[in-house]
Amino acid sequence: MKISVYGAGNQNLYINQLNLPEKFGGTPPYGGSRMAIEFAQAGHDVILAEPNKDIMSDDLWKKVEEAGVKVVSDDIEAAKHGEIHVLFTPFGKATFRIAKTIIEHVPENAVICNTCTVSPVVLYYSLEPILRTKRKDVGISSMHPAAVPGTPQHGHYVIGGKTTDGKELANEEQIKKVVELAKSAGKEAYIVPADVSSVVADMGSLVTAVALSGVLDYYTVGRKIINAPKKMIEQQVIMTLQTMASLVETSGVEGLVKALNPELLIRSASSMKLLDKQKDLDAALEILKNLDETLKKEVEKAEIKPTTLVAAQSLVKEIKTLIGGAAAEGAIKRSARKLFEH
Repeated sequence: MKISVYGAGNQNLYINQLNLPEKFGGTPPYGGSRMAIEFAQAGHDVILAEPNKDIMSDDLWKKVEEAGVKVVSDDIEAAKHGEIHVLFTPFGKATFRIAKTIIEHVPENAVICNTCTVSPVVLYYSLEPILRTKRKDVGISSMHPAAVPGTPQHGHYVIGGKTTDGKELANEEQIKKVVELAKSAGKEAYIVPADVSSVVADMGSLVTAVALSGVLDYYTVGRKIINAPKKMIEQQVIMTLQTMASLVETSGVEGLVKALNPELLIRSASSMKLLDKQKDLDAALEILKNLDETLKKEVEKAEIKPTTLVAAQSLVKEIKTLIGGAAAEGAIKRSARKLFEH
């Protein structure tokens, strides 16, 4: 297959700041350049587009080229090449800009895949005017490494399939090609709903894992010990997660901590320690009791801005009922894009 990768990866971050060689192992280059190398070693015809030559040392560029990867500085040249386009590009607007630059130049039936830089659903929304008119043949998915490529932890790709509400951002043949590419590079391929892929693959998966553990802990205690109704437990989970998400959206993490008052939360949550095996709650209480001093000072200065507690999916249904299909869809899509505006 012909593959185009955009972005070599910030080697200074990987090598000097994160100390990946010592901490995780593997050898540089890491990131998009490593993905390009692995695709080329799997027998594919690969172009790596990177406008900033200084992002890697000459010896690392030599490794890339010796693997058979063609290096270019022009995104459009890479766009004309690939059947699959992998965006290992900066977070947010920069990725939207590159995607809009390349989409009209990619070959027929190509598929554009995000990594950790944006949700595939939001990427689809940002390109939708073109996807619905000039390039109906182009698919959107993800080829998320869910770890830094080049480290031993990178043994799989997270691929965005049909969304939970049934939207097909890419057709079956395009998804099949992405899966084949992942497997050809010796990686396991996980196909998940496109609107779920980011929370299980991005760095925010740390939040997902800890929050899911808390949800399951409460579910177990609530059902087996307290004997609470399942519906009540689920409503309290929604209220908790929605309140926290709303506060982060309006007031940032510092505002969230200020509003929740860790001292009060410790006293309340301690009363929910009903089983010896609630190790996740023990760990959470310990973290809250020992907050970093720098964070405490930032929290003191934080402002708690107005939030509106809603059940997000119920709000979507209300909007569709009140203002109608197309207008509601537009409002929902603009709202989704705001998650990545910065």
